[in-house]
Amino acid sequence: MKAAVPIVKADDVAYPILQAPELNVQEQFLIDFGMHRVSRTQDSLYMRGEGPQPFVHVSHLGEKKFVGMAFEACTIDDVKNLSQAEGFSPIEEMDSPGGGYRTHGLDPDGNRIELIFGRERRQLDDDLAAQEINVGGVDHANFRRLNRAKRFLKGRTPRIKRFGHIAIHMSDLGASLDWYNRHLGIIATDIVKPPPADEQTPVGGIFSRLDRGDKPSDHHSIFMIATSDLADNKPGLNHVSYEMIDIDDVFMGHEILDKAGYEPEWGIGRHYLGSQIFDYWRSPFGHVHEHQTDGDVFDNSFPPQIVNAGELGDPDDRARGQSQWGPPLNPDTFGDARGL
Repeated sequence: MKAAVPIVKADDVAYPILQAPELNVQEQFLIDFGMHRVSRTQDSLYMRGEGPQPFVHVSHLGEKKFVGMAFEACTIDDVKNLSQAEGFSPIEEMDSPGGGYRTHGLDPDGNRIELIFGRERRQLDDDLAAQEINVGGVDHANFRRLNRAKRFLKGRTPRIKRFGHIAIHMSDLGASLDWYNRHLGIIATDIVKPPPADEQTPVGGIFSRLDRGDKPSDHHSIFMIATSDLADNKPGLNHVSYEMIDIDDVFMGHEILDKAGYEPEWGIGRHYLGSQIFDYWRSPFGHVHEHQTDGDVFDNSFPPQIVNAGELGDPDDRARGQSQWGPPLNPDTFGDARGL
């Protein structure tokens, strides 16, 4: 059976939407994480990074909760087309910083999904270019940084380039991938199964990306994860992830968050699937936020891969297989109900 043509193909991820019971506490965590306040009202907080997006994180006042996320459309016509799909709202003007237009609906687990277009971009303070890394040849030729020292101010705020991806516990991975593909053009990159990873083995997670044609797309924009006993078998947030300018920002962020006394969750390390250098931290309300950099990208010619989770890494140390290097995740906390 031929797959249905997507209604639209989203161009990028835009921001997650969370609820937090104390916006003062939430804002201070996000500042320490590397963000800057754009706007704050009695019940809403908008935070940005260093990139052109007017904001990359939304927090509303209320009981701790994951509300949903937004995607950037390629054109205003894409927003209009999706607004006509069953379950989506009429197109509306946005009253958030940067303006723009959106439509919104609910995914199969009830998460709010927005498709937006037309936000006014920020004027950048710099070009967000990472400093060159000296990886010249064995004969000392072709060094990229000659007669220039690399210097970072101790304790400087880590620089966030953009909102990178989100990971969500979902009650039915197949139905969710079908829904995101049909409405937003999301396609699978890596379909992860536990051993023996045959046709009968249930899927444990789907790393899925945007279909941007022949333009590069991140290895995953949504990591769809099966619900688990650790999270009371409920759907909800696993983590939100932010792309940093370079590896120095990941390490500087780790140092700042550690000094401020926040709860580390996992890192620093390098993933197998996606290859990012990562560092995960808990907000004061339990939501997991990730710093990451140097991830894989693919165009739409790369087919979905079936991944046997048992074959990743050192066969004599399965815990280490969760990353190429770095500490193993804590199986008693990562993905627990505190993060939903």
